[in-house]
Amino acid sequence: MINHLAIIMDGNRRWAKSRLLPSVAGHKAWADNARKIVELADNKGIKYITLWALSTENLQKRWNEEVEAIIKLVNNIESFLSEMITEWLKFQVIWDVSRLPDESQKILAWVIEKTKNNTWIVTTLALIYGGQDEIVRGMKKFIVENKDKANFEEIYSQMKPEDFRKYLDVCILPKPDVIVRTGWDIRHSWFLLFDSDYSEYYFTEKWWPAFDEDELDKVIDFFDNSKRNFGK
Repeated sequence: MINHLAIIMDGNRRWAKSRLLPSVAGHKAWADNARKIVELADNKGIKYITLWALSTENLQKRWNEEVEAIIKLVNNIESFLSEMITEWLKFQVIWDVSRLPDESQKILAWVIEKTKNNTWIVTTLALIYGGQDEIVRGMKKFIVENKDKANFEEIYSQMKPEDFRKYLDVCILPKPDVIVRTGWDIRHSWFLLFDSDYSEYYFTEKWWPAFDEDELDKVIDFFDNSKRNFGK
């Protein structure tokens, strides 16, 4: 059974374009569908779900109007999740917090604090996130925290992957069992780069707003029928 499901929610703009709608309509649709899939995942016994909403590259290369629309959705997350926040969902974020507006940081911090003791599905939003960027930031954290220690060279030389992982955003999560990418592109785009060594990958031609319960069931069946050797 899937413990941690991670999803690259791709194809939102193409979904909107196919319906002669502006790109921002596609992002509203991804947010609506994200809520539905989180509820379905919880009902099916999945304990963790991580959703990639905005990459570091998106922030640099997308139109300002489009990025602003995503930020507005983030700022409205309290009312969007409504009873899910107060009753059962535990909310987390993996991100480069320094690149998000102050207002958004405060809103997300409030939701994280409010839901920290909830015990049902742990929902993590990857926001202004990139796998390479995460590793670089993690190395900087490691250097800052250890550079003045007398045994720095010893710490550095003996460091193992599991030791370094605690400096990464993903340290709050178990490794993903399966990573889904919607929209048909067959690439990982550095998503959860450090943690995806033994993740199964599932690619679907469906755009994210069209990803439904039937497709989620296909992901679960795919994983349940996968043979995982973990390098053995």
